[in-house]
Amino acid sequence: MKKSTAILLVALLGAANLFAETKTTSYNQILLGGGSSIKGFGETDQEVATVDVLWRHARIFKEKKEGWLRGNHEFWIEAPVSFIVHDNDTVDSHGLGMVGLNFLFAWVFPETRMGNPYFMIGGGPQYILADIEGVGSDLCGNYQMGCGLRFNVAEKYPVNLEIRYHHISNLGMADPNVPLNSVKIFVGATLPF
Repeated sequence: MKKSTAILLVALLGAANLFAETKTTSYNQILLGGGSSIKGFGETDQEVATVDVLWRHARIFKEKKEGWLRGNHEFWIEAPVSFIVHDNDTVDSHGLGMVGLNFLFAWVFPETRMGNPYFMIGGGPQYILADIEGVGSDLCGNYQMGCGLRFNVAEKYPVNLEIRYHHISNLGMADPNVPLNSVKIFVGATLPF
């Protein structure tokens, strides 16, 4: 519980500090993907597979053009919706499973031949609509980290390909508190607004 709470607190405090900045550039993205929790990964004992749709609003706060820290420092707000496509242990084996709100910090490196690589880390609240055995509470939290590549297929509309580790638990607020540790893959596109 302490690690999850600390990560969420740092994310929220960092978000408040970033919104105090005055000059920002922003963009919106839609991402499609999915993943599965992995039995035996940490304390995970459920295999839950999802298809996910998420909307991301990104704000670029700092553009560093020189030195080894070159790139954009960005803050992302994501609204994910997860549909369960496989879960052997519950009656809610298909349908809307989870909704959330993520606050992520990203470091987008300068463009290379392949595109712009990036790393992200953060978390936020997660509401579990499905009856997933062992989760113990409808209101949970998540933290996640991952990496990706943004590349241009058209000049103004970059496409993202990313992979992330995703942890969900009820933060010790209820028993049982069996986490879902998942690996997720997403493909997304920048929207023209």
